[in-house]
Amino acid sequence: MVDATAEAEPIVPDAPNGGAYQYDDETKTMTLGFNDLYIVSAGDVDVFSLNLNTWDGTPPFYLNVEGREFALQPSNTYLVTGYGAALPAWLEAEEAEGHLTVLIEREGRYLVYSHDTTAVEEEEEDGEEPAAE
Repeated sequence: MVDATAEAEPIVPDAPNGGAYQYDDETKTMTLGFNDLYIVSAGDVDVFSLNLNTWDGTPPFYLNVEGREFALQPSNTYLVTGYGAALPAWLEAEEAEGHLTVLIEREGRYLVYSHDTTAVEEEEEDGEEPAAE
């Protein structure tokens, strides 16, 4: 795991924050903030996105964005250009189910990461501690 107290070494040189993302190779989790993301409009839906085209590592399996854990949906990728109606329709369906979504741009495709807000709310209502994020 990267030492958060140490000077951050850029892993994504052209990232908005200078590339100071934290990446844990053991858990395959990248930690970043919403300020590191930009907005992509797909149809009538706006979604957070992150460009990892210049990063040489394998895509993270998890994104931790300010305490919210997003998991990669490996069977769900879309072309960055020419995704058609499928991406906006899928994003609308995810939003209707209470899921937050982040897209990672990588080699001409969007990788989809999803966070189930209703599962976290149910855990909190049951008095359970939310899963470590």
